[in-house]
Amino acid sequence: MTTMSSKDALGINKKLITGAAVSTPLNSDFLIDHSLLISHVKNLLSRGIDVLTLFGTTGEGVSFSIDERNDLIKSCKKAGILSKNLGSGIFALHAKDAGKEARFAFSNGCGHVLLTPPSFYKGIDDEGLYRWYSEAIEAMGSSVGNIILYNIPALTHVELSVKLVLKLSSAFPGVVTGVKDSSGNWTYSEQLIKERGVLKILIGHEGYLHRGMLAGASGAIAGTANIIPEIIEAIVNKGSEEPNLIALIDELLRYPIIAGVKAMIAHRQNNQSWSRVRAPLISLTSEKFTVLNKRLDSLFFA
Repeated sequence: MTTMSSKDALGINKKLITGAAVSTPLNSDFLIDHSLLISHVKNLLSRGIDVLTLFGTTGEGVSFSIDERNDLIKSCKKAGILSKNLGSGIFALHAKDAGKEARFAFSNGCGHVLLTPPSFYKGIDDEGLYRWYSEAIEAMGSSVGNIILYNIPALTHVELSVKLVLKLSSAFPGVVTGVKDSSGNWTYSEQLIKERGVLKILIGHEGYLHRGMLAGASGAIAGTANIIPEIIEAIVNKGSEEPNLIALIDELLRYPIIAGVKAMIAHRQNNQSWSRVRAPLISLTSEKFTVLNKRLDSLFFA
C-alpha cells in the first residue's frame, strides 16, 4: 500500500483552506504565459489564498498537453512557489497515466493533486472506480503527496459516492486526504461533510460555500478566488456571509464558466491575455464581456 512521504507539508493540512482554482493566461500564440501566471499566483498568496491548484477545470486542465503542464509546474517551483501551496489537476483515462502525471507533479514541487475519475465510460459502479483509483495511487510510488478526489459530475458524468470516498480514505490513509465537491448538489455535499471522517471537504461551487462552512466544510478551491480572493478568504476564515457572491455565481452561470472567469480576470487586471481560451472553447463576445463585468463591478468594487 502507498504511504505518505515524509516531505509532505501541504497547506491542505491546515484546519481551514482558502484555495484558488487557478486560471491559465495565454499569450497571442495561445501558449501559456508563465511569467503572468507566476505573478498572478504570487498576488493571490499575498491576498489570503493558501492553496493554488493549477490545471483544474477553471485552469482548462484538459486543454494542455502533459509537457505543457509539467513545464509550468517546474516554472512555479523555480519561482519559489512552495509545495505546501501548489497543486495540479489530473484528468487521465488510464490509471497508470494518472499515476505517472501525479508522480511528476509531486517530484517537481506540488504538494497535492486534484484527481478526477476516468470519464469516457458511463455508468461505472463503485467497484470499478475503486479499482481504478487504487491502481492510479499505487502507480504514484512511495513519494506520493496529498490526493484530493475531484467530484464534478456535470463534466465527468461520474459521481463519487460518499461510500466510495470513505472506502478510498480508509484504504489510503494520509494519502487520500480530501474531496473537492463541485457537484452543486447540496444534499450530497451535506452528507459528505457529515460523514467525512478525517477528510477535508472543499467546496467547489461558491454558491454553497457559506452554507458549507456553517455545516463544517474545510474550505474551498474556488474559481472566483482568481478575482475576489479576499471575499473567499472572509467566508472561509471569518464566517462572512457575502450574499453578493451568490449573486455573482448566478450571473456567471449564464455564461460558459471558464471563459467567464477569464473575462473577469482580464477586466480586473486590464490584460487581454486572460481573455483567451484554448480550442474548442471560445472567448466571450465583447458584448457579453461588458455585461458580465458590469455586474461584477456592481457587486464587488474593484
